[in-house]
Amino acid sequence: MCQHETKNCPRCKKAFECKPGNITQCQCFGITMTVEQKAYIELRYSDCLCRNCLTQLQNEVELFKEKFIYR
Repeated sequence: MCQHETKNCPRCKKAFECKPGNITQCQCFGITMTVEQKAYIELRYSDCLCRNCLTQLQNEVELFKEKFIYR
């Protein structure tokens, strides 16, 4: 497996460096997600997303819960 690769985010189409061979140096390292956030993203995307999109989607899930679930 290679140490890193350039990918295009399937959501925003911007290029980012993915480092599956060195996860502590990957741009997604340190982002923690709830089960609901993971499920939401996994239903929509099958590949890595950039850090910006990951955090935006986390917020999207929380806003959805606030608006529709915790009323």
